Amino acid sequence: MIDLLAPTRHRGAPPIPQPDPDQAGHPALLTGTGELFSHGQLRSTVAELAARLPDVSTGRRLVHLPMRRDLASVLSYLATLEAGHVALVTAEAAQSAAILQRYPPDISATGQMNRPFELHSVAPRHLLHPELALLLSTSGSTGSPKLVRLSARNLRSNAEAIARALQLTAADRAVTSLPLHYCFGLSVLHSHLVAGGSVLLHEGSVVEPSLWEAIDGRQVTTLAVVPHMVELMESTGVLERPHPSLRLLAQAGGRMSPGRVQRTVDLGREGGWELAVMYGQTEATARICVLDPALVAQNPDAVGHPVAGTSLHLDTSVPEAQAGSGEVLVRGPGVMMGYAEHPDDLALGAMHSELRTGDLGRIGPDGLLRLVGRRSGFVKVMGVRIDVAVVENALESAGYTGCVGADGAVLAVAVEPLPGRDAAEVAAGARAVAVRASGLGPAAVALAVATLPRLPNGKVDRPGCAALVSGTGSAPGTGMQGGEKSPVARIAGTIGAVLGIEAVDPGRSFVQHGGDSLSHVQASLKLESFLGPLPRGWHHRPLAELAGLPRREPFPVAPGSAGSPGDGPGPAARRGVRARLRFRSVESTVVLRALAVVAICGSHAQLFDLLGGAHILLAVAGYNTVRFGLAVPGITARWRAAARMLLGVAVPTMAVALFGMLATQRYGWSNVLLGHWLFGHPVAGSTRNEYWFIDALAAGIVVLAAVLSVPAVSRAWARDPWRVAAVLTALALVPRFAVPALTQGPMEQSIMPTVFWLVAAGAAAAYAGTRGRRWATFALAVLGGATFFPGDPQHCATVLAGVAVLLFIQRLPVPAAALPLLSLLASASLYIYLVQFLVLSMFENDVVETIAALAAGTLLWLVADRPVRHLQDALIPMRGR
Repeated sequence: MIDLLAPTRHRGAPPIPQPDPDQAGHPALLTGTGELFSHGQLRSTVAELAARLPDVSTGRRLVHLPMRRDLASVLSYLATLEAGHVALVTAEAAQSAAILQRYPPDISATGQMNRPFELHSVAPRHLLHPELALLLSTSGSTGSPKLVRLSARNLRSNAEAIARALQLTAADRAVTSLPLHYCFGLSVLHSHLVAGGSVLLHEGSVVEPSLWEAIDGRQVTTLAVVPHMVELMESTGVLERPHPSLRLLAQAGGRMSPGRVQRTVDLGREGGWELAVMYGQTEATARICVLDPALVAQNPDAVGHPVAGTSLHLDTSVPEAQAGSGEVLVRGPGVMMGYAEHPDDLALGAMHSELRTGDLGRIGPDGLLRLVGRRSGFVKVMGVRIDVAVVENALESAGYTGCVGADGAVLAVAVEPLPGRDAAEVAAGARAVAVRASGLGPAAVALAVATLPRLPNGKVDRPGCAALVSGTGSAPGTGMQGGEKSPVARIAGTIGAVLGIEAVDPGRSFVQHGGDSLSHVQASLKLESFLGPLPRGWHHRPLAELAGLPRREPFPVAPGSAGSPGDGPGPAARRGVRARLRFRSVESTVVLRALAVVAICGSHAQLFDLLGGAHILLAVAGYNTVRFGLAVPGITARWRAAARMLLGVAVPTMAVALFGMLATQRYGWSNVLLGHWLFGHPVAGSTRNEYWFIDALAAGIVVLAAVLSVPAVSRAWARDPWRVAAVLTALALVPRFAVPALTQGPMEQSIMPTVFWLVAAGAAAAYAGTRGRRWATFALAVLGGATFFPGDPQHCATVLAGVAVLLFIQRLPVPAAALPLLSLLASASLYIYLVQFLVLSMFENDVVETIAALAAGTLLWLVADRPVRHLQDALIPMRGR
């Protein structure tokens, strides 16, 4: 008998706190219909069902359990284990005919609560080993009669190890996002019950709103996923929405590319949850390794440390091993008893002391396992030995989802279609990647573009893919049809035009091509004109991947309003279409930049009195600095990015300030060198302090880069950037209050030490992914800004309103007719700020002054932006460009 219903405290590591499992009301199982079983109720119900099974004294029985994600299936499964019989867990009976024919069960679960079991044989049909508890299909084949034999010790020890590695507690609640006949899905049930937590039974898929309504409504804290599910969630944008209760995404079931791991980590930071990457096999009772969420960002290519009680070593003598790698061998209490390929095998005891996984890996000095391929993942085509994993990884990096194998004398490649791209174009692009990665000629690659067949556990059905290519594979295609540019070509052309570069790699992101906070305005607005609103973090995704994103409405219309899908083709629908065409959804930072620079010019021209625009721009600068340049991993890379940003700010500033100094004597060398706050001794009314914003911006970039260069801070930033930025904001409030109190100078609101808190608050806003963190950041801003301008509450309110928009409003509706002007003003905001003071002194009329300053700055930007970018590339080229 195995008792999964008795939570335990773990020895050695910090104990998992447990409630009294019999405490009334503490949940163990919940259903979508509102049924709830406390741990005590579950125990008594399972005991009652176990009593309906034959007593083990009359012989242990083989009980077939076609597992569904419902209450009857789970109760029958737990009752089988409780009674001491052997559970034969499969998918629906129709999918398991070969298994049932090979291993005819003594008893079957019916899926009905009133009659849970059906007896097939009075006497046991099989001799079952005393330690045998569970039979599962191997992870690659849910219908194969080859089964994995697992003991009660395997189940209990692995459940406890997973609970410890994921730090599960009685407060955690999982949802059955995976099939329960799949070892990963079943381990979610085991580990949460062992930890004293609860499991919500739900049949929904991650693309169905009902599952997310259940996750949010029933307070699910942990979500188990496989790579295909992460791909689906990323494409639909569901993880960009808030899910307040979610604390952990646990991924296993296959390799995720480091890029997708990093993007998922970034989404988690914004959403307030973490990612745990895991590695396992059915033969090891689910989990072998878990990568602690705190280490994922810095090690996106790793699968973690072994779980408690498990050890790893590498067999470097296998023929497929390369330098530093070998076949991964596993020892520990989770290693299976062995395989069953015949009913007689059910009587065997443990046949293995270690598990040869068939995976090739490396173990680093940090003890982390990194997988590099499969021993069986090599094929020979025309005498050339090809690593399938290398080709599939290359396809994934280029934005394709593919499956690779061999079919006679050709490499067989199947790739899924990409939205908005015709099959010939996808085939041509994927074939080029496969040819490059494999070293074969184009004629040796057979390729099919179709939806990949998948097993019930979400993994690709490789034999099905081979049949797909064999039946529909094509010779090299001709690429695009009809002369229309593909989405990838349009995206590449747009990025190339914005950044002034000719060579654009669709496998690299906007930021990797040199995009920064100054160029993202143009890039995002132009891309959205044909892609629709871009998701958060788009600038870090490969360009080819953006082409596959589902198109979203420019500015959503509420269901039931004019123009919603239910309106039909009538006048209301036409009005709704016109309404959508009249407005575009734009990133709030773009709107803030445009409005702030208009407010600055208009206020300086005394057209109106709306001060605070420059302080808002400092917060926006902090927000964008950590989203773009300083978002790159590694201290050296951050300094390179910071240097590029400084060049983009310093070159136009020095040029304009030098012209102003020589032509009008308005400025001095302290302005030209961006250090007037440090060297120029600003005083009230001093024209030379007009560039205080530029001084503070440049110094703020340097300070942020310097702080993130401290190794301990850099590691903390990788784990949780918001926490670092929030602490930095709090620390920056010290000089904000101390400098005015000590100096009582006239310009304390416009020198770097007193305004840096705005830059830091903007950085915190960029990663404030939860409601609590947004409010905490805003509280720090209120502390700094409520009395920043003594005697001028309107000025304070304007700045805080800008910070609030940055924190709480990701996108804003903008009239489509105003979008070109808004884009110009936002893109040219730096140049407008620089030239405004020289232009304003040339006119007498307030309106003319304002318009002239805006026009002059925009014209200067149009002339100077491209040369400045070429200078950046010449002095500090982007890595890989």
